[in-house]
Amino acid sequence: MKYSFSTINSNLKILKERLRGRHGPRSSQHHEREWLFFSFLLILLLGFAAFAVVSWQLDLTKGLLTNLLGILAMLVLGGLRLAGVRLSPLITALQALTLAQAFYITWITGGIYSATTSWLALATLPAILAYTQRARLIGLGVGWLLIVGLYGYALMGGDMSWPIKPNNLIHWHFMMAIVIFGMQLVLLLLLGKVRNERLQYAQQQRRKLRQLTKNLQNSQNQKDQFVASVSHELRTPMNAILGLADLIQQDKRLDDDIHSKAGDIQKSGEHLLTVINDLLDHAQMQAGRLQVVQEPFNLHDTLEMSFQLLRRRAQSKPLRYTLHTEPNLPHWVVGDSHRLTQILVNLLGNAIKFTAKGEINMHCAAEPAPEDPQHRCVLKISVRDTGIGIAPELHSRVFGSFSQADSSIARRFGGNGLGLSITRGLVEAMGGSIDFESQVDVGTTFTVTLPCALSCAPARSLPQDEAGNCDQMVRILIADDNPLNRQIAALQLHHHFTQAQITEVDNGLQAFEAVRDGPGFDVVLMDLLMPEMDGQAATRKIRSELPAPQCLTPIIALTANADKDALALCLAAGMNECVVKPFNRSLLIKRVLFYVT
Repeated sequence: MKYSFSTINSNLKILKERLRGRHGPRSSQHHEREWLFFSFLLILLLGFAAFAVVSWQLDLTKGLLTNLLGILAMLVLGGLRLAGVRLSPLITALQALTLAQAFYITWITGGIYSATTSWLALATLPAILAYTQRARLIGLGVGWLLIVGLYGYALMGGDMSWPIKPNNLIHWHFMMAIVIFGMQLVLLLLLGKVRNERLQYAQQQRRKLRQLTKNLQNSQNQKDQFVASVSHELRTPMNAILGLADLIQQDKRLDDDIHSKAGDIQKSGEHLLTVINDLLDHAQMQAGRLQVVQEPFNLHDTLEMSFQLLRRRAQSKPLRYTLHTEPNLPHWVVGDSHRLTQILVNLLGNAIKFTAKGEINMHCAAEPAPEDPQHRCVLKISVRDTGIGIAPELHSRVFGSFSQADSSIARRFGGNGLGLSITRGLVEAMGGSIDFESQVDVGTTFTVTLPCALSCAPARSLPQDEAGNCDQMVRILIADDNPLNRQIAALQLHHHFTQAQITEVDNGLQAFEAVRDGPGFDVVLMDLLMPEMDGQAATRKIRSELPAPQCLTPIIALTANADKDALALCLAAGMNECVVKPFNRSLLIKRVLFYVT
C-alpha cells in the first residue's frame, strides 16, 4: 500500500494534536496509548542499535543481524502508524516482534543461563498497550511461558551453546540496564502526565459542578419566588370567592336553590384552594422551608373539627363514619394544630375517596413517652377504611410526589398525587412517622405516630362557639387596598357583631393616621401589600410613634403569602398574629373575639 507525503504530513499533524490532548478527555486513554507506543518504539530502536554495535564488536553475527532486523521492524511500525494504519494491529505486531527478537537473542547467548533473560522478561512490556485485559494477559503470559520453557529445558539437561564468554557481555549488560531504565522513565513520565491530566479534569469538573450548583440554587430561588407570587395572586381572588359564597349561604332571605348553588361554588373553591395549598406546601418542603409551629392546642377539638370537616362528604355515600378516642388521650398538647388538621383531612379525604361503601374509622390513643413520661406522650392516630386497597407491588409508590398507586386512579377518582407525599412531609416535619397496611378489596389503614409535649389549658383561649350574634360594641379597622376584600371582611364581621363600627382604609399610611386620630380601635385587620406604606411599616410606625393605648392596639395581619419567613417578619414588625387568606368566617370571628372579649 502506498501513501503520499501529504497523507503522512496530515497524519503527523493529527498525531501532534492527539499527543497534545486536543480531542478532550474521552479520547485521552487512546492518546496515552499512542504516546507509549511511540516511546517504546524509540527506546527499542536505540536499544537495538546499541546491541547491534556490541554484537559487531563481539563478532556475534547472528546477534548483529537480529538487532538490525529489530531496528528495521521498529522503523516500519512507526512509519505505518504515521501513514494512518490502526494502532491495534501495530501493537500486536510490536509485541510479537519484540518477543521473537528477545527470545532468539536469549537462545543464542546461553538460554536460561544468558544474561539477556532479563531482556526477554522486559520484552513483554508492550503488552500493556493492548486494548483489552485479555490481550494484555496473553501478551504477558507468552513471554513468561518462553522463560519457563527455557528454565524447563535447562532442568531436563538441555545443552546450550556459549558463542562468547560471559565477561565479554559487560557492555551488553550495561546497555540493557539503560534500556530498562529508559522504559521505567517513560512509564514514570506517563504516570505523571496522566495524573496531571486527571487533576486538571477533576478541577474542571469541580468548577462545572460549582457553576451547576449555583445555577440550580438560582433556579430553586426563582421557583420559590414564582410559587409564592402565584400563590399570593391566586389566594386573593379565592378569598373573595369563598367569602361571598359563605355570605350567600348565610343569607336567610334567599331560597334553597341559591343556597345550594352557593354551596357548590364554595365546595369547588375549597377544592381549588386545596390544590393551591398542596402545590405551595410541596414547594416549601422541597426547599426545606415548611412552616411548623409549636403552641398549645386542644387535641380533642382538633380531632373533632378534622373529623367533622368531612362528615358531609362521607354522608353522601353509604358509609359508617366514626371517631373513637381513648380515655387516656390528653386534652392539651404542644404542636401545630393546623398541620395536624391538614394531615387528618388528607387521610380522611383519601379514605372517603377510595371507599364506595362500608366503614371509615379514625382512632386516636396516647402512650407515655419513654424518655419523659410525665411531660411528653406519643400520639397514635389511625385512619382505617374498607375501600379498594393497594396492591403489594404498588406500596412503594404511595408516598411519591405527583404519583398514584395506579395510573387509572387519577382518571377514576381525580387528585394530583401530592396528598400523601405532603402528609408524610408534614408528619416528618413534626418529628413523627407514618406507615400503612393495605390489602386489595379489603381496605387500608394509615397510622400516624407523633411525639408531643403535654400542656395545660392556657389562661385565655380562643372562643369555641361563635355561632350566635354578638351585641357587644366593637370598633374594627380594616386596612386593605382591595375594596372587595374590605367589603367581604366587613360583611362577615357585621354578620356576627351586629353593633360593630367598622372603618375602612386602603393603605398603610391611612391606617396609621386612623389609629392615631380615631376613637380607639379594639382590633386592626392589616393587609401587608398596600400602596404608599405596607402593613409591616404601618405596624412598626404604630408601635414606635404612638403613645399608649394606641400603640398597644391588637393588629392581625391578613396576608395571601403563607411563607414562614414572611409570617415571621410580620411578628417581628409588631403584629400580634397572622391570618392567611383566604380565611373562613369562623376563623376570622374567633380571632377577633380573642381580642375584644
